[in-house]
Amino acid sequence: MPGLVDAYAHAGHGMIKAIYTARHGWPASQVYFHATTPEWWEADALLTAVERIRFGVTTGVSILGATPARADDPVYAEAHVRGVARTGIRDVLGIGPPDPFLGHIPSPWRATDLRGPLPVVREFTYAHCMTVSEDVIRRCHGAENGRLRACLAIPYLLGLNPRVMSGSHCWRYSDDDIRLVAANAAEARALADRLGVLIHTHCARGAVEFAAEQIGRRATREVLRGPTVIAHGHGLTLRDVELLEGTGASVSWVPFGSWGTRFGPAPLPELLRAGVPVCVATDGAAPFHVSDLFLNVHRALYLIWEAYEDMTALSEGKALRLVTIDAAACLGMDDQVGSLERGKKADFIIIGTDRPHLVPTIAVPQLLAYYVRGSDVETVVIDGRVVMDHGRIVTVDEQAVLQHAREEAARALARVDLAPYLDTGPEFWQGDARPRAGSALNSTRRCSKADD
Repeated sequence: MPGLVDAYAHAGHGMIKAIYTARHGWPASQVYFHATTPEWWEADALLTAVERIRFGVTTGVSILGATPARADDPVYAEAHVRGVARTGIRDVLGIGPPDPFLGHIPSPWRATDLRGPLPVVREFTYAHCMTVSEDVIRRCHGAENGRLRACLAIPYLLGLNPRVMSGSHCWRYSDDDIRLVAANAAEARALADRLGVLIHTHCARGAVEFAAEQIGRRATREVLRGPTVIAHGHGLTLRDVELLEGTGASVSWVPFGSWGTRFGPAPLPELLRAGVPVCVATDGAAPFHVSDLFLNVHRALYLIWEAYEDMTALSEGKALRLVTIDAAACLGMDDQVGSLERGKKADFIIIGTDRPHLVPTIAVPQLLAYYVRGSDVETVVIDGRVVMDHGRIVTVDEQAVLQHAREEAARALARVDLAPYLDTGPEFWQGDARPRAGSALNSTRRCSKADD
């Protein structure tokens, strides 16, 4: 079958997977900005690319800049490119500035350069990150004979609707903040258009309608004009969908994600009826995700069926398209990858079915959608080159990649206080039965005109 296309994941996450607790979150920004070297980012790129290849992903987005990750210096993106280039995978590097409002990193922004004999802490700004991003995109987009591409990653292009956000994503915008959101969005659109790349951003319930209210419908649609990938898309309202229609924006839904999941799934039927391109993605390998797109096909089917109380709301065949040709279309690459057709790139995978959970092999599309997992992929071909042959990675020494990742992860994590994230406590094994305010079970809600 065609190789899978993961239209949204974060670089860096592969090296800190599972370091997460419900009470303390995870140390992503602390690690990325103050404990990593270019060698660490190269090790991450190699590790994640090998993981993706093993799961049958032949094209993957890697958001290295934005929130949280590093766009304070181009050396980290360069290291990522070196790593993925060695594996033979098709990669779309996303780079951009952190969000200027959300407190993912303390203000003023600082990052630690560990390349010299002593650590050097430097301040950096949004404008500096935009300059670095432009430089990286100009040098990396189209590299490796077109196998490597780049895009501009703006974490929250349209801001966040404060009426529905809470916790770490809660922000009340002042009038000056709204003007800055509008100016930054317009700048990003102009830069992406000038460089000929797409914008990759985050969006969930009410964000598009909030932007239309604050900066105007025309300005909002102008920002979304052209290739824009909206990651997550959880709980988008009918008003959000109406505003997205005809803009050229697409939605890369993460069925199981760490952000926005509480709003319910992306409203796939409404988006598809409006002609908005949609795909399914993974969000990467952390804090509790995995790069197995087959797993998310099954999750997507179940969540849409449950939300709409209708098993015909998403068919198995369409679900498989959401991680192949439809995902390629969201990235503007459907003329090259995503399906097996004459004239396209030779990106395909072979799945071994001589396994108990895949026998009998009769209704193949349903079997792929329900039962196949990434571990069932045996052979992977990218751009006509065999990169995994009967379960063996042939482009790099896999054991060397794993050992390199272990060593670089150990060095970085030794610079961070991990105690809060590794101290499980007694409730970890026994469960916490204390009553919590507002803990009533809530049913998943469908796309609606109202925010709440």
